[in-house]
Amino acid sequence: MILHTIDMTVLGVDPGSRKFGWAVVQQRGKLVQRLAGGVVRLNGELPERLGEILTNMTALLDAHVVQALAIESAFVHANPRTALVLGQARGVPIALAAARSLPVFEYAPAAVKRAIVGSGRAEKHQMQHMIAATLGLTDLPAEDEADALAIAVMHLRQQTFAGQARPSVKIAAAAPLMTPARAAYLQAVNQAKATRRSR
Repeated sequence: MILHTIDMTVLGVDPGSRKFGWAVVQQRGKLVQRLAGGVVRLNGELPERLGEILTNMTALLDAHVVQALAIESAFVHANPRTALVLGQARGVPIALAAARSLPVFEYAPAAVKRAIVGSGRAEKHQMQHMIAATLGLTDLPAEDEADALAIAVMHLRQQTFAGQARPSVKIAAAAPLMTPARAAYLQAVNQAKATRRSR
């Protein structure tokens, strides 16, 4: 494996339908540090909560310059309705990042736990203590923020090794904005082609 010295800031998200954790983590060379983080509590019916996720995620991406979004991947849940709701909650930040041409990376919860604690079955309090120790935090982060921090750190570690991480969401080039002038230009081009073909 080839080690890379990276300069990168990533937004880690632990999605949920009632609350979601977020964290902005920066790596400069070998130094990795928490820049910001927190937990957003969501209220109301599901459409309102999804709207809150969109509003808060938009504010986060406006406030912080990041090079990637790292998010917990979907997992099989015993309750199909819960799995469906969590999928909708995950979809909001993924769609918003894709709309901004921001690469999205997904990591399985067990893989993140193994990377941070050493066990895919690690408990929440273990994640809190280990991520605090990893980042040199003086206070324990809340559970959901700890998970978001762990996801962000996981991504930075993957990026340190050449070719280890690939975006899970393909970012397509944005189509040119269709203005009246562009529409008139395209119409003229098409008419010219049609005239040449008819000769």
